[in-house]
Amino acid sequence: MKKIKIPVILIISVILGFFNNACSEPKTKTVLTYTNTEYSDTLKFLWETSADLKTPESVKFDSVNNILYISNINGNPAAKDGNGFISKVSLDGKIIEKEWVKGLNAPKGMGIYKGILFVTDIDELAEISIAEGKIIKTYKVADAKFLNDIDVDETGNVYVSDTETGKIWVLKNKTFNVWLQSPEFVSPNGLFVYKQNLLVGTKNKILSVDIKTKNIKTYIDHTGSIDGLESIGNNQFIFSDWSGHIYISNYARDIKLVLNTAKDTVQAADIEYCAEKDMILVPTFYHNTVSAYKLIKK
Repeated sequence: MKKIKIPVILIISVILGFFNNACSEPKTKTVLTYTNTEYSDTLKFLWETSADLKTPESVKFDSVNNILYISNINGNPAAKDGNGFISKVSLDGKIIEKEWVKGLNAPKGMGIYKGILFVTDIDELAEISIAEGKIIKTYKVADAKFLNDIDVDETGNVYVSDTETGKIWVLKNKTFNVWLQSPEFVSPNGLFVYKQNLLVGTKNKILSVDIKTKNIKTYIDHTGSIDGLESIGNNQFIFSDWSGHIYISNYARDIKLVLNTAKDTVQAADIEYCAEKDMILVPTFYHNTVSAYKLIKK
């Protein structure tokens, strides 16, 4: 998620960016309104949880246990208040255990590797044993300000964005260090390991960082501010901007708006893609729900 101390400015900038780009965008661009019966050629509404969640920021699909984990900030996104928790939700939207893991402050991004759920928590990275349902280790970072999204590569390296400091951290061999800092990382948030690169969603573009050389290139430009970032296969990506817009970019890097709930003041925070069901999961933040949409592939 983006840091919420300036939500009005963020929302205004996203809306202005949309209108500024509208003149040059194809007329076939799809815009949805937030109704449970409305369809597009890309997304179809499936379900929404009850509004019993508490500021849900991120969704993570556990393919081993066939379950969804939801991070609940439950308060100020930057406050160390001990109110945060992780929920377990079924794939049809039923809240199985609202406070499955407690004792967090403002949990946000999540990643899974070999039975461990990694969760960012302001200036800490927490390890949660999925089998035990409890925090087993935390990595505290003295100069971290707003740890946000996570992705894990195939060898278990955990990459973490710090939206406020412009750094990417990595947990490798049980050591949590800065992996890369660059002036190009303007409010970095959404992360996705793609082939031999780490894709980094920033304030107005997706950057591609070669994991070995750390060379940075612009992958998709003029995206608007990115929150969640996921691959949906076939060189396509889906990403959200927190204020309520979800976009798909194809292999040609064309950008298409497929969901717009901003006008209803329903956010789209750190989204998830469940490939097994072609399902997009959208945490709605202050709306206190998670919504699910069927991805209709062409």
